[in-house]
Amino acid sequence: MNEAPILVLQMQRMGDLVLSFPLLAGLGRMFPGHPLFVLGEETFFKPLLPLSPNAVYFGYEAASSLERQKYHLVVNLSHRPEAAALAGRLESDLCLGPRLDGGGRLFVDGDWQLYRASLTHNNDYNMYHWADLNCLDVFPASMTPRPVGRDAHGFAAGRKNLRIGLFLGASEADKRPDAAFWVGLCRRLLEYGHKPVLLGGPAEQALGREVAGKLHARSLNLTGRFSIGVLAEFIAALDFFICPDTGPMHIADFLGVPVLNLSLGPVNPRETGPFSSGQYIAQADVECAGCWRCTRPRAVCRLLLSEDKIAALTRRLLGGAGTAGLVARHAGEGLKLLRSRRDEHGLYDLDALFPSENGDADKTGVASRFGDAPNAGKKRPAGARPALSRFWKAWFGVIFGLSAREEAAEARRKLRAGHPAADAELSSSAATFALESAAAFRTRPELMLSSSDFWQKAPPLLRPFSGYAQMYAQNSGGTRQAFLKILSLAEALADSP
Repeated sequence: MNEAPILVLQMQRMGDLVLSFPLLAGLGRMFPGHPLFVLGEETFFKPLLPLSPNAVYFGYEAASSLERQKYHLVVNLSHRPEAAALAGRLESDLCLGPRLDGGGRLFVDGDWQLYRASLTHNNDYNMYHWADLNCLDVFPASMTPRPVGRDAHGFAAGRKNLRIGLFLGASEADKRPDAAFWVGLCRRLLEYGHKPVLLGGPAEQALGREVAGKLHARSLNLTGRFSIGVLAEFIAALDFFICPDTGPMHIADFLGVPVLNLSLGPVNPRETGPFSSGQYIAQADVECAGCWRCTRPRAVCRLLLSEDKIAALTRRLLGGAGTAGLVARHAGEGLKLLRSRRDEHGLYDLDALFPSENGDADKTGVASRFGDAPNAGKKRPAGARPALSRFWKAWFGVIFGLSAREEAAEARRKLRAGHPAADAELSSSAATFALESAAAFRTRPELMLSSSDFWQKAPPLLRPFSGYAQMYAQNSGGTRQAFLKILSLAEALADSP
């Protein structure tokens, strides 16, 4: 007789659904006797069923019938209000993620799910990938199943006539290159002896026609020709895939196709980059890259990823020169190349192949030549972002039991050695936050218990903690124990080891 089922609520877009596959595969291994159900958007999950780990999928119209069942575990990965309402109504041994209680109050169950919720408009220093955050409250990172890709150097080794897919679209205009970029890139790839193909859905058909028309090569344009399922089959047969941050990028990555992700606009590759190891990400070398929402007059990160730089980078990636050759002959000023890997805990991480993260970002001032002012209200210690990000990754790992305490202490020592001013500001702002939180608890606890932006009063380098602290206070109902824990953590941050 089967055990109580497990239900995953994943009413999100295609890319989010693919990023939940490691969780589904891990749940299947960890709870083999429990049926695995997924509630999602049929438009997205139906074409991906051949790729999905073994699970039974339901459309949202089946929600009422699913409420009659008792569950061993419910994991809500959706941010939609109706998903939280459903999670609150379901009977289960354990629920993770957002849920509404009987009084309509929102709770987020699970340390890592609460941390993830605190990243909304607050992800400047986050280094945890969404796919890992889906899993960490259920099983350790070392148990997370990983897709296995083909290394671009290993399979290409200077070959010509490679089939290269160019996916034109993304969910927002600032996340995708324009027609001129794709025209220039296609011309270069054709000159190099490769076979570029323009891909996209119905929304990209006009762009595909424009690019193909300027190239006088209509045969290159396959935008709007395929359903999602057929597109996945086509992608699986490609030698290389170049794309912005979009659902088909995750399909290519899951299928083991080598990917060059053009990470531009308000997107952070550390959160949503290609998940398998050995994939490449091209990003502008500016301090604000990887933001949640651009506050510049224009997105400089799009301007710095020119077709000439990406074409030259692609040629070197496919030429078999190896990492040393890429670093020695990188594709130009203002460009950063990252490569995905796993850290010592099995978590997703990115190596900066060039420029090194040991130096200051945008040290050449390339972004300022476009005449753009820095992000309003985003004053960060210059060049300290990588070291601060490493510290916050280790620090949250410690408080949630993932990392050893010495890891956070070592990351703090490196921050202090390389960026003493940032370390001093972190200590002083943590002390100030502790005093302000104590005062709020005594006189105006609603400041932290409402949806106000109390956390944003902290300097940006402390906001990973202040954002989490406010959500923790709200999630705990403002108890004395919750405020004492917040004060204890703030004091520990202020007392640098």
